[in-house]
Amino acid sequence: MMRYARIQDGLVVELFETDGDIGTMFHQDLVWVDVSAHAPAPQPGWRYEDGTLSPPEALPLPAMRAAALATLPAWELTERAAGIDHGGHRWLTTPEALQDIRDALLAGLVPGGVWIDAAREVIPMTLAELQALWAACVTRGAAIYQRRLAMEAEIEGMDASQLAAFAPGWPA
Repeated sequence: MMRYARIQDGLVVELFETDGDIGTMFHQDLVWVDVSAHAPAPQPGWRYEDGTLSPPEALPLPAMRAAALATLPAWELTERAAGIDHGGHRWLTTPEALQDIRDALLAGLVPGGVWIDAAREVIPMTLAELQALWAACVTRGAAIYQRRLAMEAEIEGMDASQLAAFAPGWPA
């Protein structure tokens, strides 16, 4: 597998891995550079000048913290929409899916006595089971928000090398 960096305006803007011929996969105006053997592996934001890749100049610590904090909203949205496993099924947790659950609970009924899971399978469902699914969704949402708050606190205490390596997520 070969690893390529797409260069735009002297910066790495994208990484791509393929066994195919990169020259035939994208428009000819895109500039791709083979970085398979480059160590350390370049990342988006690295500079590319005269055939040489180099990491970006270090940002001041407050800017690094701000950049790390700026990754958290997208992480939270992705986690909230990622779905949930409950009762032996995978369920959607998009805003629309959650609103459907709220509407059914407010009406006090499960239309037709069934609910549709993430695989679009029709699942028999009682009101009590829908309430349990809602409770699981609320619990998951709270855990996501608590993790975001914990990451915000962690970021405030990080040094430059920790901030440079930071990626939002769950503890291993």
